[in-house]
Amino acid sequence: MQPRTQHVIAGRSLYTRLVTRVGAVLTISAAALLIAIWISTQLAANEAYDRILSGSALQIAENTWYENGAVNVDVPLAALSMLGTGDHAIYVVLDPQGRVIAGDGEFRPDIPWEKLEQGPLLRDGEYLGTPVRMAIIGRRMPVDGPHPWAVIVLAQTNNARMSFAHSLGSKALLVIIAMSVLTLVAAMFTLYQALAPLKRIEAAIRERDLNDLSPLNLTVPAETHALVSAINAFMQRLAIHRATMRRVIGDAAHQLRTPVTALVSQMELLETQTSEEKRQRHLDQLRERTRSLGALVNQLINHAMVQHRSDISLQQRIDLGELVRSQMTDVLSNRERTPDLALDMPEAPCFIRGDAISLGEAIKNILNNALQYGSPGLLHVRLEADETRNEARYVLRFIDDGPGIPAADWERLRKPFSPRGEGRMGASLGLSIVEEVMRAHAGGMRFEHTAQGYFSVVLDFPAWQAPAEELA
Repeated sequence: MQPRTQHVIAGRSLYTRLVTRVGAVLTISAAALLIAIWISTQLAANEAYDRILSGSALQIAENTWYENGAVNVDVPLAALSMLGTGDHAIYVVLDPQGRVIAGDGEFRPDIPWEKLEQGPLLRDGEYLGTPVRMAIIGRRMPVDGPHPWAVIVLAQTNNARMSFAHSLGSKALLVIIAMSVLTLVAAMFTLYQALAPLKRIEAAIRERDLNDLSPLNLTVPAETHALVSAINAFMQRLAIHRATMRRVIGDAAHQLRTPVTALVSQMELLETQTSEEKRQRHLDQLRERTRSLGALVNQLINHAMVQHRSDISLQQRIDLGELVRSQMTDVLSNRERTPDLALDMPEAPCFIRGDAISLGEAIKNILNNALQYGSPGLLHVRLEADETRNEARYVLRFIDDGPGIPAADWERLRKPFSPRGEGRMGASLGLSIVEEVMRAHAGGMRFEHTAQGYFSVVLDFPAWQAPAEELA
């Protein structure tokens, strides 16, 4: 026999996958945070330097006045010194006619005369090809004309504010990188500790003896409790199957030992006989023992099959009437003599949930018992709905006119390998197989005597109920 191929393939480490995903989340979060901090530092630097620029321009405006028909200005040194080092400050003061009265005459930005009433205006501009930030302030003069404003324009290059934003962004970047690395290390350690119960489960299973199928006795987190419960349930099923196998093997060994020994002894006696009459008698006994041994082996096989199939999922929908009809046809087709037969069942299908193979074996065993040991002239099979209960059930009766089973033996014959009684050789498995099949199908088997004095074996089954997912 070729060894089975291992279908469990070792994939990528769960720890590696979790660390990778946590690292990816941290990287994306750090990048988003860095972008947000960079934007916020740019806005903060611009706002701070704009306030300083506007304040300096207001100081110049406060020192601008109209006297003797001309605009005068006294630019305070403090107004320019507030702009800080590292930047070049440029200013120009214009009278209402747009003439330069102070500052750099080459610095002539566009003046928004209509918006000067709104207060300090902040604009981006250029001075000799260099980007600058400008504060434009209008001071009303007592003159007539369309533009009664003396205009103060104070500009500053962007070196200081860019340096300030870059410094804040670099420091934030270092903090974010350091915190991300520390968080990733902490996450790796936490994940390693979180996955430690899986290692304990693996070690507990590896250290188990091959014959130890007792449940794992471990304290595990709630997330792995379902896994350990599934392992314990599997080992319990495996233990039940192994116990069933041992019982079947033990029963077979015990039940086969005596007939095989008798068969061998009969063959040895046959070899020593010289009388043709005695040889014929031994041949008849040998034939009978061989037939009994074959029947026993067949029952043992059926018994093992029923025990094996009792653990499968009984989800098949079966028409019980059709199953009974097919089994009767199969059993009676090999009979030379048949009694008075009758099959009475409803016209509508009688659906039950179960396994057709094991149910067919149970029905066949009852029919064979009735034909072999029961009915000398009558065998009636009746299927009907049981209307005496709240739940829907079906009752299947096998009625014959034989002597039946004594009431004292009803419980004994439900057990495997019970002696047949009445001087019949060997032990029987037929009714014990029926008992196991009915137990697996949530049904029952009982014995009754009818009012006419006939004996009947009665099976009752729960009717088919559609699964919940079909009703949803």
